[in-house]
Amino acid sequence: MCELGERLRRAREEKGLSLKEAAERLSLKVRVLEALEACRFEALPEPALARGYLRRYALLLGLDPEPLLALYPAPYPKTLPPPPKGRVRRPLGLWLALFLALLLGYGAYLLLRPEPKQVVVLPEAPPPPAPARYTLRVVSEPPGARVYLDGFYLGQTPLATPPLEGGRRVLKVELPGHAPWEEEIVLNKDLSLNVRLTPTENPLPEGASPSPGEGKLVLRLEGRSWLRVTQGEKRLYEGIPEVGSELRFDLPVEVRAGNPGGVRVILDGKDLGLMGEPGKPLTRSFP
Repeated sequence: MCELGERLRRAREEKGLSLKEAAERLSLKVRVLEALEACRFEALPEPALARGYLRRYALLLGLDPEPLLALYPAPYPKTLPPPPKGRVRRPLGLWLALFLALLLGYGAYLLLRPEPKQVVVLPEAPPPPAPARYTLRVVSEPPGARVYLDGFYLGQTPLATPPLEGGRRVLKVELPGHAPWEEEIVLNKDLSLNVRLTPTENPLPEGASPSPGEGKLVLRLEGRSWLRVTQGEKRLYEGIPEVGSELRFDLPVEVRAGNPGGVRVILDGKDLGLMGEPGKPLTRSFP
């Protein structure tokens, strides 16, 4: 898995943006953002321009661009084109004059050359070693918690990551209805962690009510989707709930979904079906 593209994709999905919406905000073509998230660097323009696109994209998604730029591969040096084939015919007199000039020049060099000096050739310094990488495995009780490393979302537990750059990292584990767990870890070997989360007194999101009824909106997660629920200027909920969970809110509310095809809407106890098409972010108001 390409760590650079995966960070970009996950951050965009958490923002509830499609590739088309992100490209319109940056005044770029969709295929440029697709190439960045797929790590198809050969499909991007020259490195200096592509790194500028990467920096702008990271800032749009609320990410620090410097770690992402460090993951962008260095450009390969350009090779000189081969010399043209074929022979150039020169007049015989020109070749003879050139030969005599070279012969005279070489003779003058032998007469006037200085004493040779001893040249000490030092070996080239070896390139710096590549940073060590290790895998990280996180299991939580209960499972299904969201895992963040240095603020980047990695996935839900149980989780096994590809090799990550070692060093001191900040690991955070979150699950709705439970107190978040956060700790600094030293990633200097393949690491496996078992995190036990503590339930809170009020496991429901702020603004949600415990049971559906008249004047209630129920959002049932049948797929993974980012959600934001607001009531006027007040934000009742924002995040990515577990698949299979239900969120209940008093009306009126406005709902923004990153993947409407994974959210089933139940209004006043009546099933209204899925909120929209899969993968097409949508905002709906429920008065």
